Amino acid sequence: MKKLLLILTPFLTCACSGMLPSAKQAVSTPWTDFESAKRSYEQIVPFVTTMQTVRELGFDPYKTANMKVLNQAQVVNAVLPSPLHDPATIPKGLIDCMGAQEGCVGYLMEPSKIAQKREGNFFLDFLNFKRNTVTTGWKFSALIVVVGETVVYKQWDGQPKIEISDLRVNPLGPLQSMGETLKVVP
Repeated sequence: MKKLLLILTPFLTCACSGMLPSAKQAVSTPWTDFESAKRSYEQIVPFVTTMQTVRELGFDPYKTANMKVLNQAQVVNAVLPSPLHDPATIPKGLIDCMGAQEGCVGYLMEPSKIAQKREGNFFLDFLNFKRNTVTTGWKFSALIVVVGETVVYKQWDGQPKIEISDLRVNPLGPLQSMGETLKVVP
């Protein structure tokens, strides 16, 4: 038994992080990073840019994967606060969109690249004593509103750099979750 313990000791104390799970999520996109997506978006000018240019910049709902097409009501709900306190603050492009009814279309795209990797000691992680999950990547979101063939409104948001560390420590290891499974049902 002592020999077995001596043989296993290096394996039990090493990090063995290569054996920990990892995951990657990438929304298919023509952009490799946040800045390239934003640069393409910034070339769109309301009341100047045509739908043809929008397609050339990579915002093509029929060629670029995972792009959402919104009707006029969805565009208004996505952009305007409810309740609307001052109608005078509504941007001209959205007024044009509301007037165009079915002639108004919104294109919503949310490209991203997210990776999750567990770090630390394999055995502590495997036995549920200590798990550290590190999430990295970026997200970009763009809404482009078109009436006819001309962009009338645009807005964006995003996270240029995502770095999240989720550390979970369970002093009882694999026994920690047993309390949840032993709940008494009335």
